[in-house]
Amino acid sequence: MADREAAAEAREHAVEAREGLAARRDRTAEKRDRVADERDRLADEREVSADERERLADEREGTAEARERERVARTEEQLDRDWANARREQEAVRREVAATERASSDETSGSPPQDEPD
Repeated sequence: MADREAAAEAREHAVEAREGLAARRDRTAEKRDRVADERDRLADEREVSADERERLADEREGTAEARERERVARTEEQLDRDWANARREQEAVRREVAATERASSDETSGSPPQDEPD
């Protein structure tokens, strides 16, 4: 009888131990699930952050490209103005040279100087 009681008590302790292990296993599984959920959440945040960084980089690149286009347009406009000024100066020099040549020719031929027509 004592053996039966000892065996029953041992079985009862074994059942309690199994139940305790099962409860511990359940808590561990729940903790593992929470950790996995947190890891997934952080990965999603990193992905969103990476997407945001990429979007901002694209935006900066677009802004830089727009600034470069504006700079090129301003440079082209300045070159056009410089070209027009150079042509006007060249034409003025050409007229001045022609007038000087005529005046020189007139002095040597003795005829009065003539004004250049506009």
